[in-house]
Amino acid sequence: MQNDKNAAEMSGRAARKKLHWDEVLDNTRIIAAVRNEDHLQRALDSPVQIVYLLFGNPINIRTMLQSVRDSGKLPLVNADLLQGISRDAHAVEYLASCGTAGIISTNHETLRAARAQELLTVLRTFMIDSASVESAQRFLGHFQPDAVELLPAIAAPLVIDRIRESYPALHVIAGGLVKNFKQVEELIAAKVDAVSLSDPALWLV
Repeated sequence: MQNDKNAAEMSGRAARKKLHWDEVLDNTRIIAAVRNEDHLQRALDSPVQIVYLLFGNPINIRTMLQSVRDSGKLPLVNADLLQGISRDAHAVEYLASCGTAGIISTNHETLRAARAQELLTVLRTFMIDSASVESAQRFLGHFQPDAVELLPAIAAPLVIDRIRESYPALHVIAGGLVKNFKQVEELIAAKVDAVSLSDPALWLV
């Protein structure tokens, strides 16, 4: 009985977190992808609502995550790019304890561990050829994350219809090689939900 209650509570928390994620993505089109501490401060001062941390280590990650939360923004960590932290379940548990709202990764087991910690999950996948697209679709057949990030962004319009056809409720984010707002507008017109950008000059909307 207690186990059923705990499972229900966990499910409820996960559902509330997912709802918040949906609401944020419905109201933002640009995600700040931060690669260093100088850019982190610019992201905190910007109007973006979601911050990807693409760097960090066991010493500074907790402080950085707290600074993002204190700014009223949603922090997600790319587990594949951290230094001194593995991608196993223990690492994900540590990142959850540090305050991340979600995990970005190319790794299936890392994302499963993130979901077990009630974190948001973003599959990062490279669309370099037809085989890559088919591999991503097979991945999604076994595990559906809260969002998929397609890289490079210029490939997103070419494959998004195939993703949407199979997984209409899945959020699609595009990232990489975006240089200006015109490209952002073209991606949004192609029905991409949001674009992750590493250039602070574009963290404006």
